[in-house]
Amino acid sequence: SSQNSAYPALLTDPQNNVHIAWLDFGNASAGEEVLYTRLNATEDTGPGETALDPWNSTAVTSWSSFKLGPSQLSKPSLGQPPAFANDLGSGAHIAWSDTNKCSDESNGGPWTICYSHVLTGQVDVEFDEGETYYHVIEPGEQTIYNLTINNTTPGPKDLVADTYNLNLTGMPENWTANLYFSNNHTAIFPDTPIFLEGGEMARMYLRVRAPSVYQAAEDQLAEITVSAISMKDPAIRSERLTLTLMDVVHGIDLDTSHRMADVEQGQTAIFSITITNTGNVYDTFAFYDPNSLEGQSEWILPFGWQVNFPLQVALDPGQSVTKNLELTVPTSQDPGTFVIYVKGWSEGEPVKSIEKGTFDVLELWVNVSIRSIGNIVFEIYDTSEIILPGTCAEYDLNVIKNYEAGYLVFTTPGAPEAKPEEIDLNTWRQDHWTVSMDFSNAPGPRDPTDPNSPRLWPVGTTYTVGIAVCAPYNANAGLGPAVTVKAHLEGYPRVADSVILSTNVIHVFDLDAEVEMTELEVNPGDTWLIPTTVTNAGNGPDRYDLRLGRVYETQSQIDVLWDIDIPRSILTELTRGTSQTVDITINVPTQVPAGDYTVVIQAFSEEDYPDETGHRTRLRDEIMLQITVNEFYDMQISMDPSVDNAVKTSAPGRIVEFVVNVTNAGNVPDTPSLHNHTSSKDGSTGNLVWNTLPGMGALGGPDGWKVEWKMVDFVGDVVVETECLRTSSTEAEFPDDTCVFLEDINEWRLPEMDPYTTHTMVATIHIATGAKLDTRNIGLKVTSIAGNMDNDGDHDDSPEWTGDLLDTNEFIVTLRLRAPNLVISEVSVSETSNEVDKTIPVRVVLQNTGNVHATNIEVVLCEFSEADDEVLKEIRKNGCPEDTIVMRQTVGALLAPDASEDAQEIELYLLYPVSAGSHEVVVVVDPSNTIVEVSESDNLKVVGSELSSGSPFMDVAGEIINDWALPFGVLLLTCSLFGVLYLVGKGRRADVKNRLAEQSSLISVLEDEN
Repeated sequence: SSQNSAYPALLTDPQNNVHIAWLDFGNASAGEEVLYTRLNATEDTGPGETALDPWNSTAVTSWSSFKLGPSQLSKPSLGQPPAFANDLGSGAHIAWSDTNKCSDESNGGPWTICYSHVLTGQVDVEFDEGETYYHVIEPGEQTIYNLTINNTTPGPKDLVADTYNLNLTGMPENWTANLYFSNNHTAIFPDTPIFLEGGEMARMYLRVRAPSVYQAAEDQLAEITVSAISMKDPAIRSERLTLTLMDVVHGIDLDTSHRMADVEQGQTAIFSITITNTGNVYDTFAFYDPNSLEGQSEWILPFGWQVNFPLQVALDPGQSVTKNLELTVPTSQDPGTFVIYVKGWSEGEPVKSIEKGTFDVLELWVNVSIRSIGNIVFEIYDTSEIILPGTCAEYDLNVIKNYEAGYLVFTTPGAPEAKPEEIDLNTWRQDHWTVSMDFSNAPGPRDPTDPNSPRLWPVGTTYTVGIAVCAPYNANAGLGPAVTVKAHLEGYPRVADSVILSTNVIHVFDLDAEVEMTELEVNPGDTWLIPTTVTNAGNGPDRYDLRLGRVYETQSQIDVLWDIDIPRSILTELTRGTSQTVDITINVPTQVPAGDYTVVIQAFSEEDYPDETGHRTRLRDEIMLQITVNEFYDMQISMDPSVDNAVKTSAPGRIVEFVVNVTNAGNVPDTPSLHNHTSSKDGSTGNLVWNTLPGMGALGGPDGWKVEWKMVDFVGDVVVETECLRTSSTEAEFPDDTCVFLEDINEWRLPEMDPYTTHTMVATIHIATGAKLDTRNIGLKVTSIAGNMDNDGDHDDSPEWTGDLLDTNEFIVTLRLRAPNLVISEVSVSETSNEVDKTIPVRVVLQNTGNVHATNIEVVLCEFSEADDEVLKEIRKNGCPEDTIVMRQTVGALLAPDASEDAQEIELYLLYPVSAGSHEVVVVVDPSNTIVEVSESDNLKVVGSELSSGSPFMDVAGEIINDWALPFGVLLLTCSLFGVLYLVGKGRRADVKNRLAEQSSLISVLEDEN
């Protein structure tokens, strides 16, 4: 305070705050001021930081006036402190006397009582923008109020910051209300602190839920107040009132599925009444008690009527329930039409108003007629009969009249069409049902001329009426038309009784099976399609079946196994009068004796039915096929691929064997003959052209190709080959266990073969030595003694060999001829003479003109004094004598030429050792004839000139003298010359070795090429 402060007033509040108000003279412009301060520390000891509020005085007044101060400061007793009291919070109430009107306006002399309430802060609870204070909801619903809480305390925001609590008051019973923050939807409880700085705002919403549909009874207004209270000063508060109206609606709706019911005397009319709660709360609906006088009046019930209906129904909002209203009419009630009113209302609404929907009325109509049940009674033992087409079912109907006598009218509604007068009964019954009634044991008609007129029926007397229902002669199987026999009281069609008579026509099963032809002539292995037509001759549908009954030899009646295919999977259900044609496949066995056979095809119905003898069976018809198997000739030749191969590789001059099987596939004994055929190539097309005449053709001749046959027998595991016996076709008998060669007709023949037997044969093919190196096809053929197909013999034997005409009688083997052909194309020498014991190189050009390579080829030089034709012939026959061979060399291999070459050749040198005199030298290839060649004629060639020593005559003479007249004394000289001879021989041997090495390298190159 200033130095001029006086007249203090002091108080404390429940928050332990100290409030001080005084009169201050420090403000020269104002003169006297009322100042106020609040402290939360009441002692000046201890640290000053504990004082939350600093010593800040606040001027309550700002104008210049006298405020109970003394006229002179020296007389303080003339002044008075301000009146001072605290409020409910941490604020204070101040009152003083003032010469102004509590403002800058002067009072003109009189004193004025001024008052000021010093607050420490302020807060506002407001509706958010666009929100209203009044909401309307229905029971069980909820609504939301969007609110804001604002710290509107003026001053620095951090100094006026405060923390608040929110509370809800005024909440009615069964209502719920909760506060939530708008930003994170967190619930706000009464103890939830809400801190706001000065000028800060927080958004929230109030969720109000009305009582449930079971708790709400009437309209209700919820006045809920939202209060914000400062935690440091309860006087700092704000309130906001919300009004929420719960609108309760009561309503009922009555409805029915039908508003009119027809009943007879003594019966009960039943109405389905649907009750719906059209309100929005759980409600109970009431109905008048029909047992009370008021209820009978409201229901408008005739005397004696009884009502069975609930008096109360409780429903949820929108729920519907259907209850049966039972109206029992007494037997004494006169016939007529009556109206009944069903009235219901909501017990939750005291005012019954149809306009408001709390009350509803339903109008029902009841037509009461004469009692018909038990008035006319029919008695019958059985209402159904089973008959055959064209027969009648007889029914005996007992008719009884109760209660009172009356005229009865008999009718047959829905009966079959009546017979026209112009058509006789037998014709009409072919396709039409008929119904007739016999009243011979019943009362007569009222009009004797009209048998259909009403008949007076006495009470309690039983009369029998005969009824005949006749089926057409062409009636279909199954249930016939339902015949209704009805009798009603004249004038009252509803007073009646009726009976329905069901007549069932027996299902007659009858099938007719037929084929186009029943007699066949076939061969073994044939396949025949037999179109078979099955017709349903019965009076109803039939899922029939075709089966093979049996196959047997006609004469012996012995069953045999045949492959008969009946396509049962495609058999369909046949309606009356329809048919189906299917192809039955008869596969004649490939091995079947000639003769007559019978095939039985049976047609079955899906159910059994009596036949002509009365025996119940499913068999309806049989087809007997008479099949004659002809005498069948079929010789076959084949090769087992696991035993032999039809394609082989060989060479000219070789012998090749093929193992084949000769089979009598016919059904009669047969004596086969064996032949061979040749082929040639068509020059324009390159196709094979087969010679249809047997024989080797151009390949034959003394040194040509030929084919021979042998039989093969198996004795246990031992295979025995038997040569064919050579004989003449004119012989009286032929062996029955071996083959023969008929030399006079050049034919190979086997012994007689039983049906379906096989002989193993060996076809030996001799290849001509001069055969061309090519692929050669040889045809092997077996023929029947009965001839070929042109002679009604072997069924598939034709002369031709091409395409589809190549049959089982013919078999083609292929020979691929492969052989080298060694040719000495050139022999030359660079010199014709040399010294004795020296060598002369002989150049040899060796060619292979064959179609396969040759290996280990031996080439020799043979020395003869004279190589004339006899010597050359001997060499070709037996080779060179061993003592004439002076040089021998082996070539590893020589390849065959490729498609672009005529021959593959090599060049080699043979060193001829010179001997005394002149000699003719022959170059021979393959002298021992170990290589099979196309031709051996070009395997030798004579060196063009004689090869000799340097002085042939003297060298020969010297050799003779050395052989016969060499003195013993010269031997010593000879021995002395051995040293010189050794040196000379060593040099010559070195030269020979070099040439041999050259030859060896050539051989190795050829071997590498191979």
